[in-house]
Amino acid sequence: MSAINHFFPAIQECIEKFCINIDHYSGIDLHHHLYTDAIAEHKKLFSALLFSTTQTEIQDSVNAMITHTIENEIPYLFVYGELITVTRQLLGNLIKEGNFDDLAMIDAHFSIHENIIEKLYLTSYLDKLRQKYTFRLSRIADLFDKKLMIHYENHLIWMLKLIDFIQFDDEHQHPELRHTHCDFGKWLHTTTFTYLISTSHFKVIENLHANLHDLAANLVNYLQKPDIQTATLIHFMQRIDYTSLEIGNEIAILNEIEVSSKDPLTDLLSRRLLNKILTNQLEITQATGQDLALIMCDLDYSKLINDTYGHLAGDAVLQNFANLLRKTFRQSDYLFRFGGEEFLIVLPATNESSAFSLGTALCNAARTQEVFHDNNILHYTISVGVYAISHDPERPITEDSINRHLASADTKMYTAKAHGRDRVE
Repeated sequence: MSAINHFFPAIQECIEKFCINIDHYSGIDLHHHLYTDAIAEHKKLFSALLFSTTQTEIQDSVNAMITHTIENEIPYLFVYGELITVTRQLLGNLIKEGNFDDLAMIDAHFSIHENIIEKLYLTSYLDKLRQKYTFRLSRIADLFDKKLMIHYENHLIWMLKLIDFIQFDDEHQHPELRHTHCDFGKWLHTTTFTYLISTSHFKVIENLHANLHDLAANLVNYLQKPDIQTATLIHFMQRIDYTSLEIGNEIAILNEIEVSSKDPLTDLLSRRLLNKILTNQLEITQATGQDLALIMCDLDYSKLINDTYGHLAGDAVLQNFANLLRKTFRQSDYLFRFGGEEFLIVLPATNESSAFSLGTALCNAARTQEVFHDNNILHYTISVGVYAISHDPERPITEDSINRHLASADTKMYTAKAHGRDRVE
């Protein structure tokens, strides 16, 4: 009989008395898998492990407990805390009784448990992480229109590379550790979409992403040390996974903002964020002294196209023009579907002369477009109005002043229509 068997009653008492006990509330639907049930089952598996004596029994018990722990996402610190609680209490009892002869035996017994648990937990946890991130990648790959999720896709690839490095550090290189140099970080630090950058969610993502890379850099540095503690690696990876999850949550919210801010037909900005963007750009104009230009344009005779060829043909023309806008203007310019067949371009740091040249180029390019629809080749022209807002630090930025600017650009566009269409005013 193993010497440890003598202490089984004391171990059982420690488990019952000092480990976490969560009673199951009977009013909950028992058809669901509940965390309280997972903890109760963990307690049984934990007890079975501590009552194991042979190496084979210990290994089998650890396998069963860790499999359950990983499947139910029970944190390693919970498992480790339970083991340390029992060990500390048992060793404390021995000291109180003056039984110093068995201290080393008890300590060695539980150290074996600890070493096996942490090694198997890390292996199983990394395997589960790989499955989780691979699954998330496949979900994004199935999206018809990824929007901002294409950038989150780059982040998931980065996470998989980090997992590979930890598991197979002799075969794989670690991912980019500088938070401004990874693909996700490059997007974060180069995007010019003010309507996204100005949100609290974007700022949270920036902070989370910097912290994620700080954790990864420290983890990679730690792996170079001669005496690595497996528990430390687990702690690093669980914190990294938590941070990554938070990034995913914030990206999902930001993606919803992106989707709701876009016109579904043309994928240009809708009027939802117009006042916010114009307010921001007018504030920049006042601060820098540079002009801000507006270009308002409308498709000529769009009703005739719809009546002759159908609304789907009209939609095809709108989409063609939206693509032409994207080709003509800078990434820092803001392209809006203002309403119906009317479009607005907001051009930061642009004077009237430059804006007029761009409006003329757009008008000329629209005239040469060919839209193929239902065996028909459609052509269209546009009427363009250009309006520049000069630097005026004394002029207050209000909703009324913004509406006046928009009305001025609209008036210019209607003047172009009144003078024969297919022209710029």
